[in-house]
Amino acid sequence: MATAATQSYLDVQKVLGQITPGTQADSGYISGVITELNKDKGGFANNVGQVGTWAVQVDEAFDRVTRGLHALVSSFGSQFPPLAGYYSEWSKYNQDWITHLLLSRDVASEHMSVLKRFDQVFIDMVQNITTDDERMDVISELDQFVSEDHDRSAEMSQGFLNLKAHIEDFVVRFSAWIATTSTQLEQRAKELQLEIDNIKKELQELDKQIQEATKALLGSAAGASTMIGVLGVVVAGTTVAILIAQRIIKGNDLSSRKNELKDVNQKQLAIAKIKSDFDGLKPDIALICEKLVLFAEIWSSVRSQSVQFRDTLKGGMDAVNNATFKQQVTLARQLCNPLVDGLEKYATALVNRPSK
Repeated sequence: MATAATQSYLDVQKVLGQITPGTQADSGYISGVITELNKDKGGFANNVGQVGTWAVQVDEAFDRVTRGLHALVSSFGSQFPPLAGYYSEWSKYNQDWITHLLLSRDVASEHMSVLKRFDQVFIDMVQNITTDDERMDVISELDQFVSEDHDRSAEMSQGFLNLKAHIEDFVVRFSAWIATTSTQLEQRAKELQLEIDNIKKELQELDKQIQEATKALLGSAAGASTMIGVLGVVVAGTTVAILIAQRIIKGNDLSSRKNELKDVNQKQLAIAKIKSDFDGLKPDIALICEKLVLFAEIWSSVRSQSVQFRDTLKGGMDAVNNATFKQQVTLARQLCNPLVDGLEKYATALVNRPSK
């Protein structure tokens, strides 16, 4: 339901562009759309305005991912040098998003003005043609209208298309890096755990050897070995001293491996968190870019409708009085108000978006 208003408008324009006088099937469809619009209590405008809510949600998602990347760089940038580059690239896309979003607000305001003029001036003139001279005047007015320059619509459309493509490429590359890094970390964690297990076995063996060597050196006083061990008395140059030195080395190795494993596990959690954030962002990005590009098509749709009206009017007064043509004009007019209201809701949602 959320896409009904914008999508219906564009679909209807395509239908209208294919209609010729006397086409009964399309005429019936148009009658159905007009009936639905007559029953509308603001739902279609809310559908259009809902895109503003989505935009704010994606805005917040951008911010969450940006903060997450920054935190990852701060914590693990020295271990993961590529992170800084990804963060810098993402920050640029975030800024591009904000720029395009602000432009979309301006374009929405511009479209509101265009739609009001289309409705209150040009469609009104078409509906009130009574003479051939008036018909020729309206053709001239429509000629001027369709020649107007609304390049910012195209700029916005291309901007979101480019941003969408860049982000999709970024997500593929970043996801691949995450997958590779995760695999490497997982493999390293397994290696470290194996090393830790082996060192523990070596320490157990060294403890046994130290105990046996101490007993051998003490001879009949072997019972004192436990107390000597507790006190940490070591006689330099003895077998016990060499074994204890080796045990210290292995103990340090064990501590080092445990610390590295802890670090690897933390990195795995951090990588998993960022992956989760990006996985959640992907559908939002695709959705919002798709919807905002539809906004950019409104002017081209209005222009196409105006061209069709103009060309139909060139057919003379018979075309003006054709029932299907009158139905097309009525539909175009009834589509304008909910679109204007929806675009106003959209622009308001962007104006009220939380500041970062």
